[in-house]
Amino acid sequence: MNQSGTKYGIIGKYRIHDEYYASILMQVIQKEAHMNITQYEALVRAVESGTMTEAARELGYSQSGLTRALNSLEQEWGVKLLLRGRSGVRLTAEGQILMPLIRTVMNDQLRLNERIDEITGLREGLIRVGTFNSVSAQWLPGIIKQFRKEYPGIRFELLHGTDEQINAWILDGRVDVGFIAYPGAPELDSDFLYRDPIVSIFADSDPHAKLSTFPIAELPRLPYIALYEGVEDEITAILAQNRIQPDTKFMESDDHAVIAMVEQGLGTSLMSMMMLQGFDRRITAVPLDPPGHRDLGVACRGRQYLSAAARKFYDCICDWVKNEYVVHMTTCI
Repeated sequence: MNQSGTKYGIIGKYRIHDEYYASILMQVIQKEAHMNITQYEALVRAVESGTMTEAARELGYSQSGLTRALNSLEQEWGVKLLLRGRSGVRLTAEGQILMPLIRTVMNDQLRLNERIDEITGLREGLIRVGTFNSVSAQWLPGIIKQFRKEYPGIRFELLHGTDEQINAWILDGRVDVGFIAYPGAPELDSDFLYRDPIVSIFADSDPHAKLSTFPIAELPRLPYIALYEGVEDEITAILAQNRIQPDTKFMESDDHAVIAMVEQGLGTSLMSMMMLQGFDRRITAVPLDPPGHRDLGVACRGRQYLSAAARKFYDCICDWVKNEYVVHMTTCI
């Protein structure tokens, strides 16, 4: 109440001479802010999925509703953001300039929501994780199970990619945390998790399966099945370090398929021991001579940028790998 007895509310730089109308204006501002964030998310999803249909499905919108939201955003800004065609959608040059800023706004909103959740007990939230096949199969089920015992309301979005893609996703904010070939990009905060041996694999009936170690210099003499699993740089580095040019007969991105082909005697392959866990196949893993390995880690853009839930999950990853997985593997040796 001012000196004349008039009640007013203050919103930003505006002075509203009635508390009721001030509250109405605040609701409008909050609604508009929510709408902008929703439009930003719609834009990001459309670009990431490449089609309006897929983006609408992921967001639970009708395609016409998604189109209206994006058209409204373009009209509001006076900027053409998307190029639409039969092959899908992609960013205009102006859209490419604005996209990093849009992601920043979305991430800031997410962190704000998560800070509120932290205050109220981390009851809900979303954590986006960059991962690849072997981590998704061997680590993430156990990690997420342990995490959800304490925080059952937290949801997860898992994005599979190559090591290069995951590093880029972390840097541009597409994922909160990611599993990487340690140490990862120098701009990232990362923690070492596990040294995973690289081995050669043979069908049990192959004479090489009886070797105590496999001389990698022998590899060019055998038919080779190359695995493109997402962290193949370590295997490529081992081959390059030993000046090995394998006689590649097949290239496959599915580790199950590679193992099945080896089992049938179609060739040999180099894989990590972690990839081989859980397979009941007639194959034998033989250590390399000289030995090889890949170092796995977890990374984020910076712990100060993580939401409360993502920080807790990051710590959970480190604790679980150290206290559950490494201990289990040591016991099994």
